Amino acid sequence: MFQNSDITLKDIEKEAQDLAFHSSGIDQCVSGNLYGPRVRRYHLIHFVLSGCGILRIDSKRLKVKAGQAFYIPAGASASYQADTQHPWKYCWIGYHGTMASYYTSHIFGDSFVTDIQDVTVYEKKIMRLLSCTDHRIQPDFQFLPETFPISWFSEAKTLHQHLRIAGLLKEFFADLILEKNSDFDNVSTASYANQIKAYIEKHYSEHIKIQDISDFLGLNPHYVTAVFKKKFGLTPKRYLTEIRVEKAKAFLADTEYPLQVIANAVGLENPFSFSRLFKSMTGVSPSEYRKNFPNRSAF
Repeated sequence: MFQNSDITLKDIEKEAQDLAFHSSGIDQCVSGNLYGPRVRRYHLIHFVLSGCGILRIDSKRLKVKAGQAFYIPAGASASYQADTQHPWKYCWIGYHGTMASYYTSHIFGDSFVTDIQDVTVYEKKIMRLLSCTDHRIQPDFQFLPETFPISWFSEAKTLHQHLRIAGLLKEFFADLILEKNSDFDNVSTASYANQIKAYIEKHYSEHIKIQDISDFLGLNPHYVTAVFKKKFGLTPKRYLTEIRVEKAKAFLADTEYPLQVIANAVGLENPFSFSRLFKSMTGVSPSEYRKNFPNRSAF
């Protein structure tokens, strides 16, 4: 297995950018190999190069085969398992950002799985990303487990590596969006509903109100609620609550931060109010939720 990550910025700093690289990799899984269930703070796309497997997410069980990609949003609890007869080989890319959900929606729409014209194109792009942080890997390498039996892990630690990876990440998404023929919306002229969504995703950690969004866009608060609900089927306030809870899940799963710190990190000052809100949305208290994630790892 080859994998890398960018440690030049903290995750919280990456989340404030429009699109930021977290990690990438490639692997040939063994029969029945299972990852998860796990909640991540970053978005994740896998490209299945051969074989097949199962993705379990959002109460769904989805079979994924070679020539397809599957998506796991940040904050979602998901697991994926290689087939016992034809275990998959895949490459992946993880990323953060205020526009990450918006860009990804142009690729997957409302689904978690999509067909890809030629997955080997993205295999080559992943190898280019990996070569930015590991001199042993050449961009034209083809990963074969028998040729590379040892797991290689590398990190972007320099500004040069960080900038090169950041450029390749945006090129990666530009090609994906072009392939899916979904380049129908100029970011600067995105619909009000998308702008509201992006504002909430960027400012969820602050003590924002509908009036703040209205002032930012120069719109009436009632209009803000109406256009958002018409497109997404819920109010901006409800979406803000869901974002905060999903982000809190990631903190609870991946860190040992006390509840006061997590509450502040998701825009809530009072840990007791945070606990009540979390339980009302999930059915369990934050401490009970955390008990489900005794083993924490970087990937």
